[in-house]
Amino acid sequence: MQDIYNPENFTPYLYHAPENSGTGLPFIIRASRMGCGYEESFFCVQRNADYPYFTVHFLFDGCGFFHIAGKDYLLKKGDAFIITAGDAHTYSNYSGDPLGLIWIELAIPGQQELSGFFKMNHIHTLDAAHTEKPLAQLISIIKAQKAAPETDDFSLSKMYYAFLMDLLEAASLSPARSHPQLVTDALSYIEQHFTEDLRICRLSEHLHVSHTYLTRIFRRYVGTTPLKYISLKRIEYACSLLNTTSMSCERIGECIGMYDASHFNRFFTRQMGLAPSVYRSKNRETPT
Repeated sequence: MQDIYNPENFTPYLYHAPENSGTGLPFIIRASRMGCGYEESFFCVQRNADYPYFTVHFLFDGCGFFHIAGKDYLLKKGDAFIITAGDAHTYSNYSGDPLGLIWIELAIPGQQELSGFFKMNHIHTLDAAHTEKPLAQLISIIKAQKAAPETDDFSLSKMYYAFLMDLLEAASLSPARSHPQLVTDALSYIEQHFTEDLRICRLSEHLHVSHTYLTRIFRRYVGTTPLKYISLKRIEYACSLLNTTSMSCERIGECIGMYDASHFNRFFTRQMGLAPSVYRSKNRETPT
């Protein structure tokens, strides 16, 4: 994992294909755009259902939310999110920290068949446990494009096919542990107790490590601190309850461990960029 996440692999870069690029052959995959770098600490990208590309983003640092098919997914360092052609989607960062993204936007022959595989299997995200090979391939693609901008379409298409095969393989894998045991145990404990009054001192005591060491190792592998990750897990659960239940916002706040309605409202708005009630009405008005 550490070889892939070498900072040298994620230097800022943005590529736009020339308007006249492509051979016109029906089996050639082309990249419309690709890029790498840190997004601002507060941003939101929103596209409707006429988006025509197959796009894959990997988080190489930070945690953020990806909204698709009526659901919000909390993504951590190493996770990927997949956008198939014709899918309205939103991804955002209101965490206060920059979000590191490396991504590619592809124009693909047989788009419907490829998109159909991911849609039929409800695959919108990939866990960091499975992304090592496709991420390494994407890094290689970007390095090749940087080194030789005039690389021919056939050579590039070969690399894009290899990337897609690695991505499909990752999508078919069963869960596996990719983090050190300490981080895996921390994530598991947070999953079980994030709706409680979970403090970092309690988490570090449970894991028998110091607060400082836990924060450092967690940040290294997950992309954010344990405290912020707990907050994001609470937001993720609140989003789910807002979308799937008729509970009041006050009651939802209680379900995630916040018994002051105004505090919950401020907390949610700060993380998602809009109030809980607005979030609920917006998602109910938008067909999924």
